[in-house]
Amino acid sequence: MKKLSIILHFLMIGIFFSHAQKKVEKIELNGDTYTVSKVFPKEILGKYLYEKKGEPIVELYENGEGVFQPHMTAPIKIKFWIDCDEKGIPRKEQHIESRYGYTLLIQYLDGTNGNYAVGKYDLMGVHILKDSGYAVIYGERYKALTE
Repeated sequence: MKKLSIILHFLMIGIFFSHAQKKVEKIELNGDTYTVSKVFPKEILGKYLYEKKGEPIVELYENGEGVFQPHMTAPIKIKFWIDCDEKGIPRKEQHIESRYGYTLLIQYLDGTNGNYAVGKYDLMGVHILKDSGYAVIYGERYKALTE
């Protein structure tokens, strides 16, 4: 009986943590309310290089923080979330079988440029091109997909 109680205890902890990881938030941007989460598909995380070479970059970390670098400007720290349904499942826009996209909601954390004011929210699309082996942001910043 004691063994069963311990197993049930660990099972309940596992269920709690699996639900906690899919926490869904609501954020308003330009009059629309977005349902978002900080549980990301691994394929979108990492460093994106301009034309596969260098700066300006976008870097997305697993904790929902990152860096966005506009052209000819210093990098700006950001927080980001992924657009998802009420259950925390990321919304995927399917293009063709090997190409699809996600929408990120980002918030600028520093910077002095009026286009990227501290606290301002914006949208950022991430496109997965499995047939080419890359994830792409803004059609110019690439990250190799790794298996």
